[in-house]
Amino acid sequence: MPFVTESTGEENANLYKRGVKEGSRGELLDASELLELLDAFGEDGARSYLVGYLEGVDDAMEEEDE
Repeated sequence: MPFVTESTGEENANLYKRGVKEGSRGELLDASELLELLDAFGEDGARSYLVGYLEGVDDAMEEEDE
């Protein structure tokens, strides 16, 4: 099993922002990239990215509706 570290608050914030940007553009990491993110930043980091991604998708959908 690979060594998993836990991400810091700053890393989580950056991962969230990255997720928002990629979600609003309709981009998503493929499965191997998500696993690398999980290995590097732990569950909290992966969760921060995915929550940001969903926020970005939601923002993009709201903009389309306007």
